[in-house]
Order: sequence, then structure tokens, then C-alpha cells
Amino acid sequence: MNLASSSSRIFTARETHGRVLRAGNRLIAHSEEIGWRSLYAAIIEEAPFDLTEPAIHNPSLIYHLSQPTVVVRKVDGVARDRALIGPRRISLTPSEATVRWQHSGHPEILQIYLRQSIYDAAVSEMYGCDAGSAQILPRFAILDPLLEQLALAITSALRDGTSDDALYIETLAQMIAVQLARHHSARTRRPHTVASSQRLPAWKMKRLTDYIENHLDGNLSLDAMAKELHISALYLPRVFKTAVGQSPHQYVLGRRIERAKYLLRNTDSPIADVALSSGFSSQSHLSNWFLRLVGTPPAVYRRQSES
Repeated sequence: MNLASSSSRIFTARETHGRVLRAGNRLIAHSEEIGWRSLYAAIIEEAPFDLTEPAIHNPSLIYHLSQPTVVVRKVDGVARDRALIGPRRISLTPSEATVRWQHSGHPEILQIYLRQSIYDAAVSEMYGCDAGSAQILPRFAILDPLLEQLALAITSALRDGTSDDALYIETLAQMIAVQLARHHSARTRRPHTVASSQRLPAWKMKRLTDYIENHLDGNLSLDAMAKELHISALYLPRVFKTAVGQSPHQYVLGRRIERAKYLLRNTDSPIADVALSSGFSSQSHLSNWFLRLVGTPPAVYRRQSES
């Protein structure tokens, strides 16, 4: 199954329950403005509310960031939950679930909606079945260290400028899907896995790194790279890291930075053009990563190279 085929469009707030659009809620940041496709995420300070959210097709999770709040949740067909929910706690809502929510606080939360097709593909690869046989279970105020790390990575991406990295966000979405399928679904038998020691032939890795080099200024998705190797996008990050020592995102980012450095040293192209030619979505996107990885802004690097 193609992990990206149905995630080629921007995931908008209107495909969610619309909390970011609700009067009284303070929107701090969300992904629609950035153009994320595999998932939708929003950081919100919520006003008190008491309402029923209808079933939608995409599963969601809430990660509480601050302001402990007593929350009551009733999922149709499941016993009512009630708890004082503080930071680090996570609640999961399956797709197609109708849910009644109540609280009177002002919690700051991260809400994530995963595109259903990403989850479907993960289940297909892991269990060889459709997602109907591995439905996500409703969870309430749980601790999950891996989901927490992924939630914090998404929070940071929304706040600190790494949100333009489509490949990075696609990787996070895939990792969320795998964790949900493995630990929070109705499926109980052990999933199919690829041994951590599995290695690809050197010629295959050369083929892939050549493909990356030739498409640095384009859309280097996990799906596109996996097709070059004729393997599943679900397993690409693992076999790639075994072979190269870096995740696909880290490797692509490093190659894009090296191309930008070359163009800054050897051309007088405007920095905005250098950014686009190197695969960055904008000058600010390039500047953010360049400063982090090189230690200086692109303009300073160019001046230092000239001198």
C-alpha cells in the first residue's frame, strides 16, 4: 500500500473536529499554515466546554502540555472516563468514534490528527491485514514515552522553525502510526518485522543516494525513496540507518546543506534562490537549518568564503 498516495493534499483544520476554529479557544500554532499532509497538529489553549464530537475518519490524540484540568470523556460504547489530566498525559480517540467531552479548565494541549491512510498502510505492512482488524483503542490520560517524544518533536516543529521539513514530519507521522498499531490497537499478535541487522546491497544504496542527489531540489518523500529500492516506506528508515548511520531525513538535510554551501561559495545567486535550488522551502527555512548545522547564517558564510 502506498503510504503517501492519499496524503498528497494539505491536511486542513476542516478535516478535524475543528477545535482550532471554536470560539474561546486560543490558537497558538497549527500545521495548516505550513502545509503538512500526513498529519494535522495544533497547539491550543482551550476554553471550558461541554460538547459531543461526531465521528470522523482520522484518529486523533491529545497531549497535555500544561494547566492540569479535570476532564470527563465518554466514548460511545465505552465506560465514562474522568481524571485530573496534567502534562505528559495522552488521550487517544479512534477514527469513527463519537465522543462527549467535558472540562471547565484552560489546558494547553497539542492535538494531533493522523491521516487514516498512513495508519492503514502501517497496519497492512505490519500485520498483513486491513485496519478494520487493528482498530485503535480509546485511551485516556495514559503515559506512553515514545508517543510523548513524538508529540514533543511535533510541538517543537510548530514552535521553532523545523516545521517546513516535509520529510521529517512524514517520518514522525509514520512512527506514530506504527506505535498506535503495535501498542494501542485491537491487534495482539506480534507484527512482522525487519531484522535490525538487515542490510541492503551496496549497489542499491548507491542507487538511492544517487537518486537523492539528483532530486535534492524536489519532493524527496519516504515513499519516493522506497520505490527506488522496491521496499516498503515503512521499513526504509530502518534499513537506511543501518546502511548509512543516519535517518533519511538527517541524510537529506545534510546533503541539502552541502549543496547550499557550494552555491553560496561559487555563485552570486540570491539566498532565496539558493534555498530553493537546495531543496529548502524558503530562505528562512534554509537560514534556520544553516545556522543550526553550520553555525553561521548563509549571508555570513558567503562573506567569509569570499574573504
